[in-house]
Amino acid sequence: MAYEIKSKPYWGLNILIVILVGVLLAVLLIPKQIWNEEQRYREQSRTRMQNLWKVENVFLQLTGDYTEFGEHAIKTVNLVYDTLKGGADYAGTHQITFSPKQVTMNIDSTTINTIMMLFDTTLADTSWDAYRQTIIETYNTITPNDSTQSGEFAVRALRAAYDSIQAQDNWQGEKQIVLPYQYEVDVPEGYVNLYDTTFVRTERRRTVVQDTSYWTEMQTDPETGERDTTWVPKRDLSDMEYRYPDLRILDTSLTQQDRWLTERIAIRPDTSWLYDPLTGKGFIFKRSADGLHLRIESPIKGEYSEPRYYVFSLSDTSHGFIEDGEPSWQEEQQGS
Repeated sequence: MAYEIKSKPYWGLNILIVILVGVLLAVLLIPKQIWNEEQRYREQSRTRMQNLWKVENVFLQLTGDYTEFGEHAIKTVNLVYDTLKGGADYAGTHQITFSPKQVTMNIDSTTINTIMMLFDTTLADTSWDAYRQTIIETYNTITPNDSTQSGEFAVRALRAAYDSIQAQDNWQGEKQIVLPYQYEVDVPEGYVNLYDTTFVRTERRRTVVQDTSYWTEMQTDPETGERDTTWVPKRDLSDMEYRYPDLRILDTSLTQQDRWLTERIAIRPDTSWLYDPLTGKGFIFKRSADGLHLRIESPIKGEYSEPRYYVFSLSDTSHGFIEDGEPSWQEEQQGS
């Protein structure tokens, strides 16, 4: 008696193969997707720093100084523009005032000694960067609920505390400091044009352009009466008619071509620019002691990482900085 052997379906093996293929595809595709995401965040971050630099540069032209208060710079350049566009005669010198900020400080005898030392000592042997960092650390120590990375703000707050200590005996305990914000701006006559040409972005787009050409005949030699024929693009027709008054159009040709057009699109400075798109933290502004030099840098210190798809991660380091208009990534782009 013959036995018929039936093959058994290997469902387990088939499922395993499908899983392995899926894992292989994930290993190949997901890292590329994450890398593209990292590149997108890096480009967005650098674009925002470049836009902030433009804002600060216009603010410098209005006030004579840079500022570490990026929000004030954005609001100032927009306010002046909106006022002028609204039809007001705003050229010349004006005062712009923003809401004051109140901070609470914990003042004790040790804090008083530190503040007095910071402002009574010339610190001639200390660089501005080192002094700036000391000021920030001191401020953050006595105002733990309202820390800052701005040297300009820390100096203003501690200077106000210093003045209060000098003016009032036994100025200790939980104290409130109110810091007013007022800027004197000198608005030039051509400010609207400055704003419109500064805050733009370029965008390339592909489009279909229809060209019209004319088959023409004209007299090319008046002495001999010699005539010639040639195709003339529509854009050159008026010039040819001026040069050859007897020009005649014999035929017309319409052609379509794909072309890349570069458009300049107006953008409005926005406070969202103040924040790094990857971490959500604010960009760091560092102004020189004389207010004439500025550095805007990424808030990322060391390596930043976020989980992706449980077993993968998006990681990146600092996106660089712009100092006095020079981006740190310029050499990187030239070398690529």
